[in-house]
Amino acid sequence: MVDEVRATGRVDAVVPFRVPQRGALDRLRAYLDGKRWAPRELQQLRVDGRGLRGVLVPFWAYEGVVRSDYESKVGIHWTRTETYTDSEGKTQTRTVTETEWFELSGSAARQVSDHLVSASLGLPEIEANEIEPFDLGWAQPFDARLLSGYEAELPSVATPDADRVAATELRDLEAARITHTLLPGDQNRVTSIRSQVEISARKLLLLPIWIATYHHGQGEKAIVLRLLVNGQTGEVVGDVPVSRWKIAMAVLAGLLVVGVIALIVWLSQRGGQP
Repeated sequence: MVDEVRATGRVDAVVPFRVPQRGALDRLRAYLDGKRWAPRELQQLRVDGRGLRGVLVPFWAYEGVVRSDYESKVGIHWTRTETYTDSEGKTQTRTVTETEWFELSGSAARQVSDHLVSASLGLPEIEANEIEPFDLGWAQPFDARLLSGYEAELPSVATPDADRVAATELRDLEAARITHTLLPGDQNRVTSIRSQVEISARKLLLLPIWIATYHHGQGEKAIVLRLLVNGQTGEVVGDVPVSRWKIAMAVLAGLLVVGVIALIVWLSQRGGQP
């Protein structure tokens, strides 16, 4: 059921699923196959995808400009040849690399387009960053029919909170861009940076994510964990816990093998037959 009245006028666009449920399940299986110490409860998820559901999750897409003034230090390498006496008393020469540092200040500006911030309390920003990117070129204007067969959320993160997250992320991205792409020299570092973020527009999008949930542990210690599959690219993210039972069995098996080998060696030394 889609609350079309509430969604219409609030949701600007929907990015449809491109990875079907079967494809998401195949990606999960491949991901879990590489987790040899995964707990047994993930076996059911690997086999039939129980607990896997498609959700159209709300994201804000920001547009704007980031302007920065920065001060930095730029290091230029140069080499010199020096003479020294080695441990045997012989005179040798070697090349030594030195670094000369210069101060550099400047300004930078960057146009921002489609910077995504999670608008769902159920998908923290740290997880949202891991499941990105999405190709927003596939976005279609909101139509309730695009939501058919999937769960969909309306935003639960307050707009001012999302704006602050966007500004912080854009400042961090700009600092990294200046350091890695704009500064010259063989070495460099930014000593101070002042960035101003100007947001000109934001759009509310629904983005496709497959969410696989499972219970880990027993009794009061049981917790609900999840894996995420990007419904557009098939990228899988999420931490898989380690099964203590599997580790214990592996340790016991290893000890048994060591014990058998030790027994064979001991019998051989005494002239017995293994």
